[in-house]
Amino acid sequence: MAEVPALTRPRCALLSVSDKSGLADIVTLMHSYDYELIASGGTARYLREHGFAITEVGELTGFPEIFGGRVKTLHPRIHGGILAPREEDFAAVTELGVRPIDVVVVNLYPFAATVAKGAGEAEAVEQIDIGGPALLRAAAKNYRRVTVLPDPECYEEFLHELRCHGGDTSLAFRRRMARSVFTRVADYDAAIAAWLTGRETSAGPARARLPLRYGENPHQQAHLELPARADGAADLGVCGLAQLGGKELSYNNLVDLVAALKLVCDFDEPCCAVIKHTNPCGCGLGQPGEALELALRCDPESAFGGVFAFNAPVDAATAGVLHGRFLEIIAAPAFAAEALALLRRKKNVRLLTYDRALFREGTRGQSRSFGVLRLAQDEDEGFPELQSWRVAAGPEPAGDVARALQAAWKVCKHVKSNAIVLCDTRATLGIGAGQMSRVDAARLAVRKAADQGLDLHGAVAASDGFFPFPDGIERLQAEGIRAVIAPSGSIRDEEVSARAKELGLTLVFTGRRHFRH
Repeated sequence: MAEVPALTRPRCALLSVSDKSGLADIVTLMHSYDYELIASGGTARYLREHGFAITEVGELTGFPEIFGGRVKTLHPRIHGGILAPREEDFAAVTELGVRPIDVVVVNLYPFAATVAKGAGEAEAVEQIDIGGPALLRAAAKNYRRVTVLPDPECYEEFLHELRCHGGDTSLAFRRRMARSVFTRVADYDAAIAAWLTGRETSAGPARARLPLRYGENPHQQAHLELPARADGAADLGVCGLAQLGGKELSYNNLVDLVAALKLVCDFDEPCCAVIKHTNPCGCGLGQPGEALELALRCDPESAFGGVFAFNAPVDAATAGVLHGRFLEIIAAPAFAAEALALLRRKKNVRLLTYDRALFREGTRGQSRSFGVLRLAQDEDEGFPELQSWRVAAGPEPAGDVARALQAAWKVCKHVKSNAIVLCDTRATLGIGAGQMSRVDAARLAVRKAADQGLDLHGAVAASDGFFPFPDGIERLQAEGIRAVIAPSGSIRDEEVSARAKELGLTLVFTGRRHFRH
């Protein structure tokens, strides 16, 4: 079968849209390719007002709209024109008045936006689209012959297809549009089901999509789903974020941004965290300038092109240091006017502010999707274990040692497992992330510190999981680490504790872990 069959008849398009943006553009080009245009009620009136010749649906079906427009396109002459698999199939239904329809341009009633603005039941019910999903599904099912456009976002590519294929579209484009239809209709039905069952969450039933620059790789398309604003639009403000400058965000930007902000939000004292590929490569405590300096001390090489997050306003002096670096994102609760003016000169750097309370509430909970498989879990919140840890070896940590252990433990929560974090009272000194072996994570953390000439004598270490053997703590103690914090749970806990005692090392067990996979 040819991908785009040659036609000896005029092509035909059916149009029925609630959002009329961009409609005149595609109709103008279709008109130049001699498309016959069929449209329903409001869409037909709009196009006639713009000078286009239109056949109304009722003229084709011989049946008027009834029940205030609830029934207009649900007719065999419409759905038959869409669903016939092949061109030659229409010969058998000519006497029934069924004519081929080649393009279906439909977008759905704005149900989610209507609910989001607090509409009453009667108004919400009237925004439950019936004909729209039926038309979209029919056209998507028959993508071998029919092109379906479910959203104005598709129009630009559709125009390109028409120009490239002499008024037709490619099979690859039709198949991609079909896939988009079934995703959109599923989301639409889910929002209605959530509303009907009265299910209320912090996100609410209304969802909106924000297109992203690209996914994990440039060849992957991606979008961000958010609770819809009252007008139905997607806005980062619903989770406390506002972009003040720079390029649009990509999938990876957002993943790293969330990781960075979750880390700094775990500290009450002012701090700065630098994130690369969702892992901290440095975290420093203190006012922004000092915290930034300390965060960079740990691993300045990895910080190249990273995400820089602060939990205190960025001043002009700190902005001066940031301005001289290559980085992707800077996020802070606020920027001094001079700092913002300077950083906006870096046109590619994304600048964001965030509301701490809104961000924490809006990003609570974690999930991952793999097609139809979706994993979800509660947020890993709080550190009650820091108030009830058990000293398994050595003296009870106090003063600077206790503060360093607490800081290391908080940072370690945000490092991918297996994770080891080396720290003093002010900042991280070395981080070993994402290793298959915990002793390898310890070796990596030590090497990172050595690369920067940082002295580990008297420093502390945190491990996100228990030590299955004594070799990990032996390596840390040999480098000058004086205290280690880790969960318990190994069958060799007693053996590890005894070895720590022999080494003169303080070992604290929390009884609670913070894996990050």
